[in-house]
Amino acid sequence: MRLIRTRVTSLEMKSRPDAVVPVPPGAGTVAVFEAKTMALAEYRALYRRVGEAHHWTSRLMSDERLRREIHDRDTRIFVMSVEGRRAGWFELDIRRQVDEVRIVHFGILPEFRGLGLAHVMLSRAIFAAFSTRPKRVTIETNTLDHPAALALYQKHGFRPYAVRDVETPAIETVLEPLRALS
Repeated sequence: MRLIRTRVTSLEMKSRPDAVVPVPPGAGTVAVFEAKTMALAEYRALYRRVGEAHHWTSRLMSDERLRREIHDRDTRIFVMSVEGRRAGWFELDIRRQVDEVRIVHFGILPEFRGLGLAHVMLSRAIFAAFSTRPKRVTIETNTLDHPAALALYQKHGFRPYAVRDVETPAIETVLEPLRALS
């Protein structure tokens, strides 16, 4: 298995911003809505479209495990659409026992990048996370993610609280066994 070294930055926000970011003029009809029980195939399609280029592997798992993860009562998934087309999604892990909400995944599909929509969706993710009244909201990014991710999170008020180096499997080493099962 080929491993890739990456630096992970953990960030936190302890208070909700005053207002959501408005949709940029000319962006069309933008909606962000909760997908209460997203179909596994739809989740996988969004996950792979965003994450494959960045070696995301944490949700490449069996149907049973994925169903347990994304349909858990403490997991909330939201989808952003533009003119009725899926443009991105984010996933929240509501950690009630530690009074924290973690933005687990946050991704804009490639064809919707560069339009200011990441700001719109991140703003909605922050407000959705704070709707449960946690003491803090956290998010992580690493050096394999989109190069603008860390700056985006910081621009919205997240502050780094930890940095660590890890090794993660290269995407092809995880996908190859899955393709063999298909």
